[in-house]
Amino acid sequence: MNKKYTIGVMIGNANSPHTMDLMQGIFHAAESMSVNVLFFLGIHSSYYYKSYFGEDAEDDYDYQFNAAYDYEAFADLDALIIAYGSLCIFLDEKESAVFLEKYRNKPRVILEERDKTGTATSIIADNYNGMYAIAEHLVKDHGYRNFTYLAGPHGNTDARERRQAVYDVMKKYDLEFGADRIAYGDYSSCVQSQVNQLLDAYPDMEAMICANDVMAETAYRECARRGKIVGRDIAITGFDDWELAESMNPPLTTVLQNAFDMGYMAVIGAVELCKGKKCHSIVVPAGVKIRESCGCRVERKVYEKTSILGQEEGWTDIVARYLDSMIKGILPDNSDKRLREKTREYLRAILKVDFRIPESEENIKRNLQKLFVSNLDGTIKGHSLMKVFDQFVDECIQKELQKKRADREIVQNLLLRKRLMNDKIIAYIIKREKEHFRTFQQESWFVPLISKDMLCHMNDEQEMYRRALVKLNALNAKASYLYVFKEPIAHYRNEEWKCPDKMYLAAYQMGEEIISYKEDERPEVSAVYAGNGRLVCRKEDDQNYVATILCLFSGEMQYGILVAEINPANLALFYLISRQIGNMLRMYQMSKEQRRMQQKLEALVREVREKNEVLNFLSESDALTGSLNRRGFMEKAVQMNRENAGKEMLILFADLDHLKEINDSFGHIEGDFAIRRCAETLKSAVGENGVTGRIGGDEFCAMIPGNEDDGQRIREQIRRESDEFNCDSDKPYYVELSVGYHVVRCGSELVISDVLKDADKALYEEKKKRRKSVKKHFEQKK
Repeated sequence: MNKKYTIGVMIGNANSPHTMDLMQGIFHAAESMSVNVLFFLGIHSSYYYKSYFGEDAEDDYDYQFNAAYDYEAFADLDALIIAYGSLCIFLDEKESAVFLEKYRNKPRVILEERDKTGTATSIIADNYNGMYAIAEHLVKDHGYRNFTYLAGPHGNTDARERRQAVYDVMKKYDLEFGADRIAYGDYSSCVQSQVNQLLDAYPDMEAMICANDVMAETAYRECARRGKIVGRDIAITGFDDWELAESMNPPLTTVLQNAFDMGYMAVIGAVELCKGKKCHSIVVPAGVKIRESCGCRVERKVYEKTSILGQEEGWTDIVARYLDSMIKGILPDNSDKRLREKTREYLRAILKVDFRIPESEENIKRNLQKLFVSNLDGTIKGHSLMKVFDQFVDECIQKELQKKRADREIVQNLLLRKRLMNDKIIAYIIKREKEHFRTFQQESWFVPLISKDMLCHMNDEQEMYRRALVKLNALNAKASYLYVFKEPIAHYRNEEWKCPDKMYLAAYQMGEEIISYKEDERPEVSAVYAGNGRLVCRKEDDQNYVATILCLFSGEMQYGILVAEINPANLALFYLISRQIGNMLRMYQMSKEQRRMQQKLEALVREVREKNEVLNFLSESDALTGSLNRRGFMEKAVQMNRENAGKEMLILFADLDHLKEINDSFGHIEGDFAIRRCAETLKSAVGENGVTGRIGGDEFCAMIPGNEDDGQRIREQIRRESDEFNCDSDKPYYVELSVGYHVVRCGSELVISDVLKDADKALYEEKKKRRKSVKKHFEQKK
């Protein structure tokens, strides 16, 4: 069985059209060659922030996404593709060298950079010759002399080579072109200030050469604001030939740099390195696309097509001769063989009926529709399709017009077929874009639901992580994996980022199946040994995957990564999802911290309460007996009176018989014992419904709900328990209580201190009945 290679792709600036085309090329190559691909994704949007909020915008966290490249250590990769052109924009020269050196020991394909070490395969567009040709076209064919240049960023090889080509053309034709005629952009659309800088400095310029199409599109907008008509008042050119270049108004003269093709070639090169083939360098030709933005009125040159002019052949033969060039105009040269054959079948079906006859119209409609709804949708660009059909019909018309007696009906039919196909393809393009926009709008509504679901389950960590992935299957993720750190890691700007050695799989989604783990059961992946767990785990080993790694962060805190198996076309949506999850993880962390603080606070309150209880006990309790002291008893008695208004209450007054005699005869230790024993007896008789207190040396009080009968019962119980103790005790003295009581009715008029006096009087009468002496031997002698 052939080994299935896993290739890592380090790429940045993922929100640019050029980078998206690269990713699509890599994606389709991975599908056709059945290799696994992991995109380590940097997203750089600071220029958007700055264009809206100024240079001092505080919400610039681009540096957090650069941490994605370090997760390469967790993946078991066979080779790397480094899209250097998309990375070096955001790295200075020293960082660039360190970055490439870091991956020196891994088989590498470097995109948009020339390898000078002989250790990597490099793929780069012919930037110099492409830009030289377009600049020379403006000078030679149009006679322009007053130029400005909107350049790419410093340190970028593509930008440097293109800039040098413009310099050399200006020098060759002895044209004034100082440094002040150049403004430096970042290849993004946020170059309004640079465009206006040039327009203000050189209001009479004839042509503005732009280092890429995205910046050229911004130049269009700024010229329109000033009332300048592109192609008439000013010439503008670009570089890349991005998808919208041909549909701009006017169509943009540019240089074709086929990013899709370069991405496809990068995967081929990486697989070759995996198989042990030697590294090599590839320079991809960059052809000029002449359109109206430079001042030309028609396309001057048709490239790489098989001419059918002058051939006296039937329709079938014409189609056969032209099919290959049509496929070449639609698909990359090295696209998958099955894709090419499928495309050929659809094109042959469309061209089956002779366009020169009216009957071909229904066939065109029917088979164009079949193409539009086929699985080729997304791999064939509508503009490319329209262009090859236009070229084909135009040559058929030219062939007819070259005859001595051209058939006007045939020419008319061909023109009608051309218009029909243009209308159908344009309608298809508009419909597809509307559907994409509507789908993106609808799917965008899911994003807040993800954070809402997570927020609602923050008290259950396992369920919270599961909820983070619930919606992703509906958003076209074949699978997704949520990895978290043991603890969040602070990552501050301009400070070195240290990637953790371990991560833990908190949850994963595979189709509709979602599994979430408890904290102590999460599978671990380690950077120390990447083979102990793959970042992507597919049940079917024969299926390849293409996954993207997105950092999960909020502010300065990194929490982990999201690995999602998605088509790069869905990247913008999953970028939003990753930010939502990152923000929710921050909220969860804050919630955990709040709970920890709450627990600490509760523990502190509990500790204070316990200490207060101790203090209250000390202030209200009698240290010797554990009963309430005088203050404590009075407070409890007042409370019982208040809470039992209208009810009868029994007040008891008691004291220990002959305490002085016990102290004098047997010592104060024995006297203390007798006092404690009396307190225990009184508490036992009163029970849990009442309160007891020691209010003097040998004096006790009790308060309990009850009546006269209850008072007599309690007195008898005290006497009985005392007799039982004295009978069993080996003490040489009796421990006995004299008890008096008084029955009262609770209410606001009741004064506890007055009632105690009445109980004390009853006690005085009872004391007359006590023993003459507590000494046991005294009674025996008597």
